[in-house]
Amino acid sequence: MSYLVLALASAVLFGVWKFGLGIYRGRISVFAVLLVSASAAAVVYLTAGFAESTLAFDGEDVVRGLIGGMLNCAGTLLLLKAFDRGKMGVVTGVAATSVLVPLAYSLLIGQRPEAQRALGVVVILAGLAAFYVPHMRAPVTSAGSNPRQAILLALAAAFFWGLAIVVIDNGSRVSVTGTLAVSQVPQVIVALAVVLATAPRSYAGLTGRSTAILVGAGLSLGLANVAFFTAAQEGSLGLVSVLASFSPMVTALLALAVLKERMSKSDVVALVVVIVGVALVVA
Repeated sequence: MSYLVLALASAVLFGVWKFGLGIYRGRISVFAVLLVSASAAAVVYLTAGFAESTLAFDGEDVVRGLIGGMLNCAGTLLLLKAFDRGKMGVVTGVAATSVLVPLAYSLLIGQRPEAQRALGVVVILAGLAAFYVPHMRAPVTSAGSNPRQAILLALAAAFFWGLAIVVIDNGSRVSVTGTLAVSQVPQVIVALAVVLATAPRSYAGLTGRSTAILVGAGLSLGLANVAFFTAAQEGSLGLVSVLASFSPMVTALLALAVLKERMSKSDVVALVVVIVGVALVVA
């Protein structure tokens, strides 16, 4: 049961991270956003590893961490591009399809949940589909807005993130925090190189307030990943991934409360369906 609690905690934290990134969509360079967020997450991994004396760097895990980091970097950049073209809630909902990759992998290696949890997984996936499918025909509503492009970019991000989850999970056998720390290296290097090459334009808009919010988002990402991969080590990767896919609902609720982005009736129904699915899984 503890791994289910960790999985749900990771969903909330992932939702906070995506919301923190989405606030500055189109206003700050995606590479500056990635650099701040990834650096803050790396601090979490190193601090947690030192505090718990679990930080270690095994050769095979390092390689998988680097590959997973490159996949995550591609996914995050695509997500930020998608944020520029569509509603935050819709983009994060589509990006939640990343769960299908680790779920398929989990089933492939024989990790099958019992009947009630399997039903809960199906209900959650149905709720997520109901959350974003109605938006696929949404018209362009403002300059620079393109819902269809946003959905395609978010789907691409989901694919890269899903692969990253499988790779990093397989590379976390010796030390979860060590593998996660290594996974930040590609993101920090790519983002730092671009920021330095395009300065000062690349960090225009990085005020004290925006930097603090992005650091907070990065810390949320770090904590979310520690919770997620710790849960995956204790339970089924597919089941944990499905529970963590609750994160777009968290982002949408934050967008509603803070940015006043309205939720449609179908969004509300989808939220209720997902909550029912989660209840079936954890009951």
